Amino acid sequence: MKFLLVIFFLAVVLSSCGNKDNDADELNAEYDLLKSKQTSEETTIEPQEEPEGSPYKLGKDYDLLKSPYATENTEQVVVYEFFGYTCPHCFYFEPFMDKWLETIPQHAKLQRVPLNFQQGWANLQQAYLTAEVMGITEKSHTKLFEAIHNEHKRFNSIDELAEWYSQVLAIDKGEFLSTANSFILDSKQRKADKMGFQMQVTGTPTLVVNGKYKISTKIRNRDEIINIMKYLIEQEAKEMGLIAK
Repeated sequence: MKFLLVIFFLAVVLSSCGNKDNDADELNAEYDLLKSKQTSEETTIEPQEEPEGSPYKLGKDYDLLKSPYATENTEQVVVYEFFGYTCPHCFYFEPFMDKWLETIPQHAKLQRVPLNFQQGWANLQQAYLTAEVMGITEKSHTKLFEAIHNEHKRFNSIDELAEWYSQVLAIDKGEFLSTANSFILDSKQRKADKMGFQMQVTGTPTLVVNGKYKISTKIRNRDEIINIMKYLIEQEAKEMGLIAK
């Protein structure tokens, strides 16, 4: 089953990268390397016992990844939010995440991960990661979502996005483009897609708590998704010794 999920994710990524001649071959090479590494290092993780009276169930409300993603953060529980700017579900879900961020506990951290699932997502992925490097995502993230879904703007190139950032947020267009076309941005884009690959993300939005627990995408109630996320954060924080059991 896991292998089928991996193949599905690979197919989605490849179909969105068809306009770049070398990307498919490079991604296949990365896939082969990652698959061999997972085969040699993978260990099966037994599901942890759920606390008595737990409101949520493993295998129904959330899944435990057999090969967790290493967060490399021992001080906080990291929540990964995988999204795409043109995804309407992501747009309507974002206010719920913003509301949670107003009361986020010190032992938790949110990391947004833009993916390149469909045609046209690569430029928007590049734009978010550029804004992240420039330290302006707090100002730009919601505005870009609104520009796409409320104002129906379409950005066909990174240059058009740079122009939008310049006009709306007074960001230097040259600096934005220089950052967007840098080697570090190319690496960050590849890393973002690889993170989605490793955490078996097949759709957006998807939340993964601490690189271990993927909240079921079958749950449609957005408040319930947030509540499951909070529950898993608390359980992980207890396991990590960040809060009392």
